Amino acid sequence: MPTYLGIDFGTSGLRGVIIDENLNKIASAALPYPGCPSESLTDSQGWLQGLEMLAQQLRSIHTRAWSAIKAMSLDGTSGTLLLSDRRGNVLGPVLAYSDQRAAAQAQQLKQQWPEGGICLSPASSLSKLLWLRCHLHNFSEAHYVHHQADWVAAHLTNHWGISDRGNVLKMGLDAQQMKYPEKMLNILKTADIDPAILPKVVHEGISIGTLDKSWAQRLGLSTAVQIRAGCTDSVAAATAAGLYMPGTALSSLGSSLAFKVVHGKPINTMGLYSHYLGDFCLVGAASNAGASILLQHFQREQMRALESSLHPAYPSAALLYPLASSGERFPIQAPTWPGSTIPSGQNAETFQMLLEGLSYIEAWGYDVMEKAEVSIQGPIKTVGGGSMNAAWMQMRAHILNRPVEITVDTEAAKGSALIAAAADLGGLKILGQTPVQPGRIFYPAADAVERYAPYVQKFQEKFSRLSD
Repeated sequence: MPTYLGIDFGTSGLRGVIIDENLNKIASAALPYPGCPSESLTDSQGWLQGLEMLAQQLRSIHTRAWSAIKAMSLDGTSGTLLLSDRRGNVLGPVLAYSDQRAAAQAQQLKQQWPEGGICLSPASSLSKLLWLRCHLHNFSEAHYVHHQADWVAAHLTNHWGISDRGNVLKMGLDAQQMKYPEKMLNILKTADIDPAILPKVVHEGISIGTLDKSWAQRLGLSTAVQIRAGCTDSVAAATAAGLYMPGTALSSLGSSLAFKVVHGKPINTMGLYSHYLGDFCLVGAASNAGASILLQHFQREQMRALESSLHPAYPSAALLYPLASSGERFPIQAPTWPGSTIPSGQNAETFQMLLEGLSYIEAWGYDVMEKAEVSIQGPIKTVGGGSMNAAWMQMRAHILNRPVEITVDTEAAKGSALIAAAADLGGLKILGQTPVQPGRIFYPAADAVERYAPYVQKFQEKFSRLSD
């Protein structure tokens, strides 16, 4: 029986998952990137070393499943960018997904291409490419632009300069037309960048080649193993969580608050952008607000202890917009605003105010989605560390006026394994049939919804004035 491998190159390490042709997970392993933790995300050689180490772990865990691998797919952090020469050697620094050094280039892009959407951020791939052009003394040697996952895939296949449409979205790709917009290409030409170095783009799940002989030996796999185009880490995680049927929504309660909803067509307005997955789009957005603000005011142990003192059905009447650092991008655009002043007390009252503020932002985000005619059906699936707080999940259900489900399957590596398997099993439509372990569901109560509703409205009225 053939098996399929997915590998997630995350922010701090790698995870691998092997599934069988029934889409069930049969083996997994994880490890941090080798080397200095503070530099691991930008150490490209560490990615390759980590891949070999991960392969050894998986092979020792389940030798038979490892030997039966037919295809594999990789995902990586969105926007982690590098340049290489024609042999794949990295030129200059690797710019991590969160790197903000291209602020000047982003400002210039806003003037040149105001309709550029997510490309207008300092963290976008396009802004970073323009920064590298200005600061890399050997830029003329650049032959390929790569993102994290497709650079590793290129090593595995010895086929360079190929990427999936999700990873190239922040480079400016028109993913619906599968081409780079003429205006974006002209911006590159004006900056003396040859558009020929841009990746050739393929759909996720398409084979980009078989395993190169040297890498087959290093990994203990057959040269017949296919490497299939992957996606970004967030899309892979959404795939693992069962986000494929239209109307399904996912909130990620990590250091930032991210939204995704499956929709039938792309939406790229009102702060929203669209990834593609098979026949559908993942319409998404992200707020700079998130759980990181909680860790600025409370220790994890304190939050666990305070959970029982929260009153999820009774609003505090506070209206706080909690940001861990200055600047908000969605649902308002206020790039220099520091957020609300947070009370200093480390008590249940302050904790509840912060959780309410984050939940009001989430409700606002889904309101924006619905105003853009993005239909939301069923429970809001939830991933991230914040989902472990049951009182907060109940509060969210009341504020959102929707059921909230804690999602158990969240491994991006499993999502990549599913994409690797799809081509052999009928295409990406199989994702709708993927077995997803059900999680706990929290339901809104009518009286609590009624108590929170005025504050949801007041919150939006108060902070909408700040938007640029």
